Amino acid sequence: MKIAIYLPGIFEPKANDLEQVDLSEIGSLDDGAYEEIFVDSCLDFVEERNRFVQELVKKIRYGGSITISGSDIYEISRAVMGKNLGLEEASSLLYDGRYSISNIFDMSARIKSLGLKLVHKRVNNFKYTIIAERPVPNV
Repeated sequence: MKIAIYLPGIFEPKANDLEQVDLSEIGSLDDGAYEEIFVDSCLDFVEERNRFVQELVKKIRYGGSITISGSDIYEISRAVMGKNLGLEEASSLLYDGRYSISNIFDMSARIKSLGLKLVHKRVNNFKYTIIAERPVPNV
């Protein structure tokens, strides 16, 4: 099964071919049941980001993958310092109900520390995207 995580009123899912799951329902999902999990820009709005990512990883079946996207603080800061992004625009990217903001380096390290294998990572327009797989254990 493939799922997309969304946050009602903040980030609605865009993928039509995935089952839509409200962020608040993650704890009720079965562990190891999902071949693909898509999380777009929700993590900034979660109070305990690391615990939530750990919970997401438990939901991925062995051989399955997770795609995580979010705002990259380094890219936003670089654009502000280079005067390519105004303070008002930067404020909307950094605040507006967010508990935290991360970057591609910290999120990649966090995902690897949870035993996932990084498949792809990139930054584009202040947003990082990471794709990682949960390896099949050696039997």
